[in-house]
Amino acid sequence: MSPSLALFLLRVALAILLYAFLGGIAYLLWQDLRRVAAQTREREKMRGRLVIVSSGLPSPGVGESFPLLPVTSIGRAPTNAITLPDDTASLEHALISLRAGKWWLEDLGSRNGTLLNGVPVTAPTVISAGDLIALGQAQFKLEFG
Repeated sequence: MSPSLALFLLRVALAILLYAFLGGIAYLLWQDLRRVAAQTREREKMRGRLVIVSSGLPSPGVGESFPLLPVTSIGRAPTNAITLPDDTASLEHALISLRAGKWWLEDLGSRNGTLLNGVPVTAPTVISAGDLIALGQAQFKLEFG
């Protein structure tokens, strides 16, 4: 075998190895993107919203919805994610948070309390789709999707 033929075969082998390496990197990136897209779809399914089903307030009105954030505060203060202009609601009335893939409702020591399906909330409680949350003069329904 001549030295020029051996050098040519070595170059071809190195080019094949380089393309195989780059192909492997591209495959791993593609797999990672698919995994992240699947996680994002699952996370979007978990995103919920609160829809007002009854209210004695002029604003917000019945049917108005509020998207849930990973930590959603509800109360009379303007710093809350959901602000209720209601004298019977506390400044920081309740908190809804996403923990370990579940939504939790917590009363923040409000004067008039928070009701979940008509039952007073005394400790952080897991909530699910269709639950009714009442605080002040407003009643919310938890929805997903």
